[in-house]
Amino acid sequence: MVELAMSILFAIAGTTDEKPLKYEAAFKKADKEKKPLVILVGAEWCVSCLIMKRETMQPMQKDGQLDKVVVTYVDKDQNPELAEKLMKGPTLPQVIVFNKKDGKWKRVSLTGMQSKKRMKELLARAGGKDISEQVLR
Repeated sequence: MVELAMSILFAIAGTTDEKPLKYEAAFKKADKEKKPLVILVGAEWCVSCLIMKRETMQPMQKDGQLDKVVVTYVDKDQNPELAEKLMKGPTLPQVIVFNKKDGKWKRVSLTGMQSKKRMKELLARAGGKDISEQVLR
């Protein structure tokens, strides 16, 4: 039974050749390039987090729909202090977008597993025309 569960989790997790930027590097890049920062907070044991990463975030990155943002992942178990600062409530996954406007970082977020459509809406809310024109094609 355990072997079956592990097989399912590995199938859900999928693999990708791309290594996501760590939070600190992603934050610096977003600030330097004046791009919004998109953070997916999740955990390896969270099936919804793994599905969202594989079926929403990774395809959007491959399709170029996240080219105008910097994306990073924060594992709640590996970095609990950072996750606690970023999250609003305990529900996983959480997608947080920080966008710098008028010298201040503005935050918008969604809780729970999100579709590509909902991610596009979040990015449009967070970034205005520069992101939404790219994403909403």
